[in-house]
Amino acid sequence: MPEPILMRKFYFSLCALLVLTIGASAAKRPNVVFLVSEDNSIHYLKLYGYGTSTPNIEALAKDGLTFNHAFSNSPVCSVARSTLATSMLAPRGGFQYHRKSAMAKLPPGYKPWSAMLRKAGYFTTNQRKTDYNFVHDMKELWDRGPANAAWRARPGKETPFFHMQSFAQSHESSLHFPQRVMDNEKTTHDPSKVKLAPYFPDTPTFRYTHARYLDRMQVIDQQVGSVVKMLEADGVLEDTFIFYFGDHGGVLPRGKGYAYESGLHVPLVVRIPKNFSHLIDHKRGTRTDGFVSFIDFGPTVLHLAGLKAHPLADGKPFLGEGISAADLETRNEVFCYADRFDEKYDLVRFLRKGKYTYIRNLQGFYPDALQNNYRYKMLAYAEWRELYKAGKLNAVQRQFHQRRPAEQLFDVEADPHEVNNLADDPKYASVLKDLRQRMQKKLREVNDLSFYPESHMVKAALGNGQAYGKKHSKEINRLA
Repeated sequence: MPEPILMRKFYFSLCALLVLTIGASAAKRPNVVFLVSEDNSIHYLKLYGYGTSTPNIEALAKDGLTFNHAFSNSPVCSVARSTLATSMLAPRGGFQYHRKSAMAKLPPGYKPWSAMLRKAGYFTTNQRKTDYNFVHDMKELWDRGPANAAWRARPGKETPFFHMQSFAQSHESSLHFPQRVMDNEKTTHDPSKVKLAPYFPDTPTFRYTHARYLDRMQVIDQQVGSVVKMLEADGVLEDTFIFYFGDHGGVLPRGKGYAYESGLHVPLVVRIPKNFSHLIDHKRGTRTDGFVSFIDFGPTVLHLAGLKAHPLADGKPFLGEGISAADLETRNEVFCYADRFDEKYDLVRFLRKGKYTYIRNLQGFYPDALQNNYRYKMLAYAEWRELYKAGKLNAVQRQFHQRRPAEQLFDVEADPHEVNNLADDPKYASVLKDLRQRMQKKLREVNDLSFYPESHMVKAALGNGQAYGKKHSKEINRLA
């Protein structure tokens, strides 16, 4: 055979091999979609034993993994989303306040993980909401795309994508209705049949508000289903991990903005695509008791994409190659925080380990019911306060309006609504001591910047909060 023909065959074979190799490499990089409902904890979904049916979210669970213990590290949007975007605990980085008085700068070289994905060749899009408390360049974090199904704007079908989409129909503002709406607009859910938390007064206002919110959750479910259908229509459903979760708890009173289970414990369902099921050591349609929080989401997505998180990231991956189901089950601790929200001052640290929650109220002289203008647009909030003033609440319902103890300890399995404080019960002295020590250790590890006045922190620490905290760790340790 003449040499030119042999050479042509060789080059053809080499090119074919390269194409196959590139194709195989691309196939090893799954797509990831975040579907985020605003302001809802587990307490509104039948999937978690409460609330309403959500057939589309339940369908994701049938083909994926449901997390029984997923937490937003903060109970309010800007701090929660800043934590989610950076995988860094907000009091370490200096972005723990809502609304921020100044934007914090991330450590030199530290990038939000969506920027890391983008640099690695992912097409990254975010539909509608960012709300970050740190200095950022949107062009570095996100590619542009159309309003719906933004992944369709990627340069080629072989390009892997990360898409984040937020649904506002469950936002707190959906419950800022006037009295005439309650009088004239019926809800799909029957107010007389909703199950109120024991700390709520049982009134028509609270029942209507709860029923109206369950209606909103069903709207969210329909929107989740619409995105799943678009992914299926595009032929990428079985190449895509879908994370459905709430951005923090809420949104009835004592939910959003409060460091309790109702403000922090969020639904999380991850649909496992068939083409990448080999990466996951769980069967589809199962549940896990392992604890995860927002600091872990970024490292998890990076791990699924074959990338490593920045060494300064506080979280660690909970899914992907090399992470066993047994390992995930051993994770049983989470740390959360609540600081100033708008004009409402607060400083709360939350530690959940196993079935126990330990809460440090560092400004316990303020009641939970302290005025917050946005919160009190809700009729239920305003009514609750008036009933307290009129002396018409029982002991549990009054707690929200009274001075808080410095320490709170709850057995969440026996007391899921956290109304029976065990901190002064001698039977739980050893549990209290252990969790108190764990909390102190965590505050020192984090170099919690909230031990400085906010006015000082804005001037001194926001250039690099992580470095400032490390430099002044001895001062913080004395205070913690």
